[in-house]
Amino acid sequence: MQKKVVRSLVAAGLLFSISSTTLAATDNQSSQIELKFNATIDIDGVENILIEDPTLGSDATGEDGFCVGGFGFPTFSITFESNDGKNDTEFSLINSDESQKVNYSVGFDNSTTGSFTTVTQGVALTNQKRNNASCSGTDNARFQITVANADWQTSDVLDGTSYTDTLMITVASE
Repeated sequence: MQKKVVRSLVAAGLLFSISSTTLAATDNQSSQIELKFNATIDIDGVENILIEDPTLGSDATGEDGFCVGGFGFPTFSITFESNDGKNDTEFSLINSDESQKVNYSVGFDNSTTGSFTTVTQGVALTNQKRNNASCSGTDNARFQITVANADWQTSDVLDGTSYTDTLMITVASE
């Protein structure tokens, strides 16, 4: 009788182990996937402008192409500021002893072939469409400097040799 019980227990154990592998348990988890862009903006390729010996009777002009790139935003603002150390509200070039200044204007084009929009010193031009995600040596914007003939072709200005300013250009994502 003891042999029958042992055999029955062994048979029941085998049956239990076989049925536990055929009745597998399951579990699951889920993962939320997110692609996120933190706003990044870049300005690249801004060069110095030299306006040398302008033509008498004409406005003196110069321009420079550059790139605005970034991602995480559809539009940006751009601000141009005169950094001549005078804390004034106009764009102006000054001579080396700061005795003479010459006003100039700035135009911005958010392309390389369009027309220039005149900007106000220190006031942001808003809602400019982002054209590129990155700057890789390709210009996608430009600015123009214009010194009106009436401002530079005067005896006081023509008696000098050089007038300078530093133009600060700031871009910000919107």
